[in-house]
Amino acid sequence: MKYLWVVLGVLYGLLSIYVGYLFIQSGIGAKLAQKGFLLQGPPLLGGILLILLSLPLLWNCVRLATAGTPRY
Repeated sequence: MKYLWVVLGVLYGLLSIYVGYLFIQSGIGAKLAQKGFLLQGPPLLGGILLILLSLPLLWNCVRLATAGTPRY
């Protein structure tokens, strides 16, 4: 059952990284580059923040997959 949670967590983390990448690409794209930093900043910073916040989720999924069961 824990491997199901690992797979779901990894999928969610990777999709979050992809969405963050899309935010960064839209922030540095041609449309917003001409309109100034006030419109360019939020997608760029939001994408970076989304990527950084999904890294602990991926780390916890790796730890969950590699952790052994406790022996009492």
